[in-house]
Amino acid sequence: MSSLRAVGFDLDGTLFDHRGSATAAVDGFLAAFGVVPSERTRELWFAAEEHEFERWRAGDIGFQQQRRNRVTTVFGALGLETPDSSEGLDSVFDRYLAAYRAAWRLFPDAGDVLRRLRLRGVRVGILTNGSQGQQQEKVERTGLLDLVDTVCVSEEIGAQKPDRRAFDILADRLGVAPAECHFIGDNPEHDVAGAREAGMRASLIERHRPAAPGLLEIVESVDGPL
Repeated sequence: MSSLRAVGFDLDGTLFDHRGSATAAVDGFLAAFGVVPSERTRELWFAAEEHEFERWRAGDIGFQQQRRNRVTTVFGALGLETPDSSEGLDSVFDRYLAAYRAAWRLFPDAGDVLRRLRLRGVRVGILTNGSQGQQQEKVERTGLLDLVDTVCVSEEIGAQKPDRRAFDILADRLGVAPAECHFIGDNPEHDVAGAREAGMRASLIERHRPAAPGLLEIVESVDGPL
């Protein structure tokens, strides 16, 4: 029997390989417009993604507008003709979105760790910032839905990490007190600091740092061999 009652996980960058999925998608998407994939083009895309997503998270713009702004910013930087209407921008972003969906994948260790935790009687949940539709679709299409006890998406629960209310809702849906839950995520502020502020223990996972501990190693450092 595990000494842990529950473990909460971030989704993107923790269980779901957003960076890998998006890199494959943006390379193919921009190549269709005559752009040769490179580190520069990828970093342009990810910088725009991070900036505009944070503006949406802060409530400054709508979710669809942050997508339009990403197209405008990247196409402008690359000298590509940019649609001059919302409909045109949406149509262009939909081409990226189709490629992104086709590339969706979990990190190789994610499913195995979740199965091991549940076999030990540990409650497992996901807490993610984002739109309900897209995040729920990721969970369903990658098979995560069958491996967790609850999925909390910020748009649906009305609170976003690092707000402690988001972590309180996760704990409540898992049927545990925050102090009985350990949270794992890839963002030091949103995931780790936010969880600790809510009274949870927390660990940072660094998926893209060479030799950084993997998900199984992090969980076992908290709860012993799975």
